[in-house]
Amino acid sequence: MEKHILILTDFVGYGNVAMVTARAVLTRMGHRVYCLPTALISNTWNFGSCAQLDTTEYLKASLENWDALGFPLDAVVLGYIGDEHQAEFLGGQCKAWRRAGVKLFLDPIFADNGCLYRGVTPERLDFLRALLPRADYVLPNLTEARFLTGEEDPLSALYALGALGTPGALITGVPREGKSAVLLLEGAAAQILPYSEIPGKFSGTGDAFTALFAGGVLSGLPAREAAQAAISTTARWISSSLSENWTGMGLPVERYF
Repeated sequence: MEKHILILTDFVGYGNVAMVTARAVLTRMGHRVYCLPTALISNTWNFGSCAQLDTTEYLKASLENWDALGFPLDAVVLGYIGDEHQAEFLGGQCKAWRRAGVKLFLDPIFADNGCLYRGVTPERLDFLRALLPRADYVLPNLTEARFLTGEEDPLSALYALGALGTPGALITGVPREGKSAVLLLEGAAAQILPYSEIPGKFSGTGDAFTALFAGGVLSGLPAREAAQAAISTTARWISSSLSENWTGMGLPVERYF
């Protein structure tokens, strides 16, 4: 079933990641997709440096204009947030969307491999925690889940996300019994979805997974089925990117549908 979906995340000029990836995935899944960038970034961060432009005032003006024009909206996929000022504005916006019945999928892009991204402050983490009760699903990686909850154990972190107010949570990239897993929480029930990890660092895989999961849920799939489909599809795309030497540039997902 077609939904009207707003993607709110960074637009990266050099690299198939973030908004570029999410829009391609959700459009090919049959949804109507609209985009507002939370930041303009010149290239993916793995190159060591980048130029970045804040878009908070543009976001405010655009959303006011969309409200005045009465554009329909069923769901928001919220990713990278530029700074505390933008986070405060988006917090109020998410509260209004929640009241209007708009579904929110939050991918809190701020850390990986045990470390915070540069520029991420304790205040930013407080704003992200405040967003959790307004999200239908939050999809942190393991590092982000640990920073958000203060829990080291992955299952404890999963339950702690629920205790912070989100009705649905998925933690990605969890090591488990020699493999990897996605942990899924719906209500009080935790599920473990194992998969075989492909060694390496692959830009854009989290963006693809979030879009695949959100698109599946919005198409009517149960959360477990949507997560399983997102896991298998992301793995297939990573394998394809390896053969085409795209690993540092994200996933050219348009080729793989």
